[in-house]
Amino acid sequence: MTAELPVLPSAADTSRRRWLRDQLALLAAPALGVPGRADAAPYGVTIAAMQAARENETGVHHHYTEFGRQASRDGYRGVAYLFHAIAASELVHATSFGKVLTRLGVEPVPIPRPAVRAGTTRENLIRAARGEIDSIESFYPKLLAQITPEGLDDAISTTRHAWECEKQHRDKMAQIQRWAPALFENVARTIDEKTGRYFVCQLCGSTTNAVPPDACPVCRQPSAHYRLTAPPA
Repeated sequence: MTAELPVLPSAADTSRRRWLRDQLALLAAPALGVPGRADAAPYGVTIAAMQAARENETGVHHHYTEFGRQASRDGYRGVAYLFHAIAASELVHATSFGKVLTRLGVEPVPIPRPAVRAGTTRENLIRAARGEIDSIESFYPKLLAQITPEGLDDAISTTRHAWECEKQHRDKMAQIQRWAPALFENVARTIDEKTGRYFVCQLCGSTTNAVPPDACPVCRQPSAHYRLTAPPA
């Protein structure tokens, strides 16, 4: 959902677009010459984008997992569960981007576990909210703009699904971004009190508080693909 979390260089360097631009520049050249698959050749930019997005979402998954552990240690069970659920969604996104690469004949390489520097729960929540809003407003629009000219439907639909999943939490993240800096305790306790259960679609990463009655609202596949994400121990 946000590139600033895996990198975390400084508070000033929070541009997900800048990170993606740099990753695409590094990856585009080798991606243009994928061995053994002629059908992958026209999709150099798409391959680079899927590789960068997969690495990004994997890193965010690890960061949110650690943020959840920190929230548990700090006694904020609702915030911990929120981080845990979104981390599960991010892992689905990373896996989906990897599947696009596999179908293009590009074997996804193992991604090293990033060094996670978690702050206080207040700092982590504010950082995550900022990153989530950035992913909605900047990262995924940028990603779609990069891959759309090559017209690979598989990659485009996967990216759109991930973007729609991010949008599911826009209002909550906007409220956190607005109120948490000055009123963190109130925000955290409200999340604690209102937290129910989280269910994540294993196909697209859609996260809801109840299993949809028929189909996933994002990928439109049967709701049987939803799984309960248990609260962290």
